[in-house]
Amino acid sequence: MPRRARLSNIASGLCNSFASRNNDLDGYWSIGKLCLLAEQYGRPAVSLDLLMSSMQPYSSEFAPVFARYRRLLEKLAYISRIRLEEITAAQVTLDFAPPPWPRISYYMPHWGEQFVLTVTVSAEGRADGIMRHAGYCRPHDPARERQSTRRAC
Repeated sequence: MPRRARLSNIASGLCNSFASRNNDLDGYWSIGKLCLLAEQYGRPAVSLDLLMSSMQPYSSEFAPVFARYRRLLEKLAYISRIRLEEITAAQVTLDFAPPPWPRISYYMPHWGEQFVLTVTVSAEGRADGIMRHAGYCRPHDPARERQSTRRAC
């Protein structure tokens, strides 16, 4: 049975990678694209299930993101000496309407709105590994953004 620290390590690796600006989809930051998806559906949050390759709200555009993070989940589980079959849940949730936290007023026009990323990794009979990241983003807008020349694999 996996220990809680190992599940937390997996959650931390997934969270740090997902929050990274290197997490791109077609050369644009995935979190900005997910923010746009949430806005289009009038939802405050987007949820991705890495084990089931499903998301709410659904968009087939994010299939490459699922593939990349499923491979990362498998790699992190292997490094942590946990069989993938032991993991019962691997959930990524982006809340684009979190309770506000104090910030300097110029952040909003420059960086966008606040969001909270939560990654939860579970295994039967063990406490969940949970990791959170808070940041700022705005909905994807190709007119305002530069497309990365380094395309994600």
